[in-house]
Amino acid sequence: MKRFISMVVAAVALAACATASAPQGQSGALNVAPLTYTMRTLPNGLRVYAMPDANTANVSVQVWYDVGSVDDPEGRSGFAHLFEHIMFKSTRNMPEQFFDRLTEDVGGYNNASTYDDFTNYYEVVPANHLQRVLWAEADRMGSLVVNEESFDSERDVVKEELRQRVLASPYGSSMPGLISISRQSRAQRAPFRVITRLSRNARSRVSSLCMRRMCRCRP
Repeated sequence: MKRFISMVVAAVALAACATASAPQGQSGALNVAPLTYTMRTLPNGLRVYAMPDANTANVSVQVWYDVGSVDDPEGRSGFAHLFEHIMFKSTRNMPEQFFDRLTEDVGGYNNASTYDDFTNYYEVVPANHLQRVLWAEADRMGSLVVNEESFDSERDVVKEELRQRVLASPYGSSMPGLISISRQSRAQRAPFRVITRLSRNARSRVSSLCMRRMCRCRP
C-alpha cells in the first residue's frame, strides 16, 4: 500500500512538473529565441562568427578549416588525422603540450576532429583567458613546426589508431572502399546516402588532409 501511494505521489509530481514546464502559447509550440550572432570577414578571408552568452562564465573558441579527406590524393589516406595531431605539437613560439597548459591548467579543455570536408579545433576556457587562446590559435595557424621527429611519432600514433578503430572492426577493411565510392558519387552528384552515412561514421578515423590545402589558411 505504501508503495502504491508513493507511486501515485511520484506520478502527480511528474505531472505537475510537466505542466509547469509546458511551452506557453495557444498553439502549444515551443518558442525558441533565434541565435544572435555577428559575422565579419578578415582581409585574409577568415570568417569570424561571435555569439555572446551572458549565462556562462566560460568562452568557447572554434577554428574550422574547409579542408578534409576529400582533398587527399587518390589511394592515399591518413593525412588529415596526422596533421590534426601535429597541430597540437610545437610552433615557433609555443612548445609541445602548450594548448593543454592553456586550457586544462585553468579548468578548461581542448580537442579536435577531422571529417570529409572540414577539420575543426576547439577550446573551452574561463572567459578571461580568451585572448590567450586566440593568440595560440593564430600562432599555430601561421607558424606550425613540422619536423621529422613530430611527423614520425604522430604518424605511428595515427597508424595504430587506424588498426585499432577501423581495421580491427568487422568489415573494417571495406571502409576505405566505401569512402571512395561515396566520394565518386558526390562528384557525379548521385547521392548514395547509405554509403555516405557509413563513411561519416568512419571518416574521423581514416580521413586525410593535403598540406598544400592547409597552408592556404595562413593569415
